[in-house]
Amino acid sequence: MADDMQHSYGLSCMARNATVELFVNGAPTALHASLEDMVWSWPVRDFLRDGTNRIDIAYEPINPAERNYTPNPDVAIQMELSRGRLPAAVLFNASYDMEQGRLAPRPKTIFGGNPVQGNVGSISRPRVGPEEPYVMEFGFGKGTRPEYSRMLGVEFQIDDPALRDVAWAGTEPLTDTPEMRDALWQAMARLHQAVERKDRAAFVEIARPFLSRLAYMLGRPDAATMADFLFGKVAWASDEAAGMRPLLSREEAQKVALHFGSDRRLVCFADYQVAALDRDGDFLSMLPVYFARQPGGPFLVCFSRDMA
Repeated sequence: MADDMQHSYGLSCMARNATVELFVNGAPTALHASLEDMVWSWPVRDFLRDGTNRIDIAYEPINPAERNYTPNPDVAIQMELSRGRLPAAVLFNASYDMEQGRLAPRPKTIFGGNPVQGNVGSISRPRVGPEEPYVMEFGFGKGTRPEYSRMLGVEFQIDDPALRDVAWAGTEPLTDTPEMRDALWQAMARLHQAVERKDRAAFVEIARPFLSRLAYMLGRPDAATMADFLFGKVAWASDEAAGMRPLLSREEAQKVALHFGSDRRLVCFADYQVAALDRDGDFLSMLPVYFARQPGGPFLVCFSRDMA
């Protein structure tokens, strides 16, 4: 796919009085955990597919007046998806309704006051599902409180065959078991070794789904060519990288926290990522990747928010 405006997609989210986490087709895409308003946008073409898509919105209300995490009428979230230079389609636009005890849709955008338009160009038919209890996990044992923390899904259609499908298409939903954790650790050890040795062939093997998808999106021939490009660009593969952060042990992998995508197909160790160090032993660069596996197959790198 050529990298042109016609096929570019940008997701924007604005929120007030809320901690918010977004998952695009299961992939952890954004996390806002600040008392300030959320004003966020990101190119998400790699995370979308032709046909039915889903964005999960996890949120916890923040009540500044009472200095706690309880619902209030000022809790609001607005999410939009745009393609190229067309106006954005409003996929979700709601504020908290104290009587209904949930985020309720509003006819005009919360942050702008314009009529809500959900069908724009190839983006159409947004449909919001019910809210369900959900606890956001931030790592190192921190997360949202269960009392008012919720998740809801927004399904919508994209008519764009050039998108094809995401890198983790067809992978299996995961259950947290000792076997799954050990298999995940083995995959992370392979990635760690490939980066440490700057072994491009090994890196391609462990990250082929991610690299193949990225290569297609950027108009490059294949995963190997994409790896060559990354190795010439990223800090962790440069001459600045003089060592690696120690890999967590196989025993530790059985105990530490995991972070899953919203449909539990993508997973990583929440507080342990492969990272390169500089000559002074200080942190240089990280590979924030998520792994997934096809039924009966090994874990492979399928998603990264930022490989640089």
